[in-house]
Amino acid sequence: MRQILELQPNLHVLEVTQPEFTVRSVAVLGERHAVVWDTLTSAEDMAAFEPAIGTKPFHVVYSHADWDHIWGTNGFSRPPLNIIGHKACLRRFDQDVAKTLCDMQIAEAGKWDDIELIPPNLVFTSRMSLDLGDVSLDLHHLPGHSPDCIVGWIPQWSVLLGGDAIETPLPVVNDPGLLTDWLDSLETWANKGDIKRAISAHGSIKGRESLDSTVDYLRRLIAGDDIEFKSKLDDFYQRAHQKNLELARGGDQEDD
Repeated sequence: MRQILELQPNLHVLEVTQPEFTVRSVAVLGERHAVVWDTLTSAEDMAAFEPAIGTKPFHVVYSHADWDHIWGTNGFSRPPLNIIGHKACLRRFDQDVAKTLCDMQIAEAGKWDDIELIPPNLVFTSRMSLDLGDVSLDLHHLPGHSPDCIVGWIPQWSVLLGGDAIETPLPVVNDPGLLTDWLDSLETWANKGDIKRAISAHGSIKGRESLDSTVDYLRRLIAGDDIEFKSKLDDFYQRAHQKNLELARGGDQEDD
């Protein structure tokens, strides 16, 4: 199922529901150019989202190289100006990205045969800014969920695009060695008084909830404190939470 929402003028999201989760792309429309933040799971996703971009020249930005954020790039009817990601995102196209596709094609025969893996052609290491005309999108490296994760800041609108660096009801930890820096970086963002909306790839897009909730969860996870949730976790997040606890406690468990 796909749903397009207009959060404010020139800011749209596409939500795509997979069996275990919902994932979100964002379209940021400037006066001259646009940005599509993540291309989700299939060409059909971006074909459905393209009308929100209109005729503006556009960039694609990968928040990171997990499959549900990069598999739809061949769905546009015209090529983007650039496909942008962190340098570590590009490296992953030579590492786990192709293997993930192969594994899923074997597990679900025929479902993913049309996927075309398209790596970034423009990469950065720390920060990068895109001038879209009347608004800008500032990209910042924020490793945590994965080493290649980034966030995007739209200062004119006080909007933070979080990818998988923020998530409700909880973020997914893959490398406990990144936990402390992940939390430190998010606390820096959370302490910015001018963030009015934080848009995560999964979970809440209500105000700053996804940012503040993730900071609180990571604090408690690192400290070994009890963690309570507002509502019962579904099976996906129950498994993710258990894995997070084991990793934070020094357990050795392979990534899902």
